[in-house]
Amino acid sequence: MTLNATFPTGAELKQRFFQLVESGEVNLDGVMSPLTRSLVERFGAQGVDMTLAWACTPTGWACPACGRSKPEIVRLNSNGHLMCRLVEHHDHMKDLVKSEFERQCKSQKIVVADESAKQFAARASQMVSAYDNAIICDDCNAADPAAKSAVGTHRDFSFSPQEIHRFVRARPNLPHEIDVEEAARIWQQQEETFHLRLKIVARIAEIAATNTHWYQELPLGQRAAFVYRHAEHLAGRSGAPDAIYELAGDKRPSPAADVSAWRRVLQKRPRTRPRPEDVDYLAKVTCAKHWSTVDEGWRCPACQRAKRETVRKSNSGGWTFRLSDRTFYAPGERYKNKRAVVCGDCSELASKVGKEACLTAGAEGESDYARFLTVPEIALVVLAQPHGRHNVKNEVADALIVRLAERVLARE
Repeated sequence: MTLNATFPTGAELKQRFFQLVESGEVNLDGVMSPLTRSLVERFGAQGVDMTLAWACTPTGWACPACGRSKPEIVRLNSNGHLMCRLVEHHDHMKDLVKSEFERQCKSQKIVVADESAKQFAARASQMVSAYDNAIICDDCNAADPAAKSAVGTHRDFSFSPQEIHRFVRARPNLPHEIDVEEAARIWQQQEETFHLRLKIVARIAEIAATNTHWYQELPLGQRAAFVYRHAEHLAGRSGAPDAIYELAGDKRPSPAADVSAWRRVLQKRPRTRPRPEDVDYLAKVTCAKHWSTVDEGWRCPACQRAKRETVRKSNSGGWTFRLSDRTFYAPGERYKNKRAVVCGDCSELASKVGKEACLTAGAEGESDYARFLTVPEIALVVLAQPHGRHNVKNEVADALIVRLAERVLARE
């Protein structure tokens, strides 16, 4: 018996999922959903400005803070685009526990905390959080700092969705007005408890660094983690588990876009270097697993930076050390690939160069872009700097992209 059955490709499954959203058979939202299309027509919008949280919620969703439905939340921005914006609202006390833990660790002569201590601090931070992370509308999220400023609360305080509901005066398709007197009453009710929570934060951090019920539970369906997990489940059931990240709009560059623009942005030389206590902290706490993977004499095989030279500031401002153990192109090997451990910056650069080559070649459906480059090819184009992001030798990269595009097409 001959089997001639053909199975749908990943791109076909993804397209089928988009069609189910477009028809309303999958209860998620997106730029192609019946609700969005009707709202675009109603408002005469020139485009859609949509967040992932909006796409991951049903079309019948209502904000747990202001109570408005999606048709009551949308409005046009200055570019004539329909703003479909929901965001994740969180209690800043979790961030405060993390920063206080790091401060107390570094204030000691020797960092004695380890990764387990960091996990303890993270788990204990739930004690001082007044509410779970929640999906709310952008107007409610903006009302939180506005009310804090008007009332003069502590900088690390934040209002819960239930409290925002009390002081916002919601109007359809307009920004919120704020009842400052009501917000002040809420802060007055919470201020004493908030300062107690600050004391608990300091104590938690102290316990971790040296090896009154305020929790407001949200219904499961309003928790951010559940919203995203449910959306991924629906997409996966349709055979396209990664498709939700494109529901809010096609993020791929258009054919006319300059796909090389990313590498022509100059990364400035860092003004600061990590102190010994910064390195000690990341080696034992924040990046212990990566730090212990390679010895002190290790150098990145691509950019040739020493281990400590690859330590740099993260987007959040903390010192970090990242390694990447991944597959690269190796024509002399049996399967024409070989794994190598490179620094995080070289891994990121390899992915971006590989992606540019795939876009140049018109190859769709790729994801592991670094597998099209050899480690020596990364070394050809990288302009490394200690404790900072890489720059790119663009003239060399221009020629490399052409060769890589041919390689991509040959493999396809």
